[in-house]
Amino acid sequence: MHGPPGHHHDHSHDHGSLNRKRLGWAFAMSSIYMVAEFVGGWLTNSLALLADAGHMLSDVGALALSFFAIWIAGRPSPSHRTYGYYRAEILAALVNGASLIAIALMIFWEAVQRFQSPEEVAGPMMMGIAVGGLVINLISMSILHGGRDESLNLRGAWLHVMMDALGSVGAILAGLAIWQFGWQWVDPLASILFGRW
Repeated sequence: MHGPPGHHHDHSHDHGSLNRKRLGWAFAMSSIYMVAEFVGGWLTNSLALLADAGHMLSDVGALALSFFAIWIAGRPSPSHRTYGYYRAEILAALVNGASLIAIALMIFWEAVQRFQSPEEVAGPMMMGIAVGGLVINLISMSILHGGRDESLNLRGAWLHVMMDALGSVGAILAGLAIWQFGWQWVDPLASILFGRW
């Protein structure tokens, strides 16, 4: 039977390993569907889908960064580094937040260009692809949910995926409006409204 110090170390190690597995699953799913949304956005000519794919690209980068930071944070700290590697998690969380802002600005700029000259979008296919993106995001959120209170980085990754889920909802609504009413301008509008998240 280990004493308190050993027990605490094993407990932390188990949590780190579990969090890495959570991030790994979310990373794999987001990476696969990110490609699907980029292709879908190109095929349907939908900026809202491309914006959602851009969010997923941000998610993939955030998840990879979080995975690396948790791995670094779990390494034993040298005697000359009192706080160990946990600062890596804080830095990664800051980068995650900055990337969200950068993606939102790029989406906004592209949406303004498209809004001035609306293009025809394949609404039904756009909506179907967006529904798939929402499902993937909800699964990823469920996987990451268990560790979001244990790690600042995991919480940052969970927030990335949650914001992307909102983008998927916007793309679904835009696809429905284009399909039912032929409102092509809804596509760039959805990109502006949901890209800001």
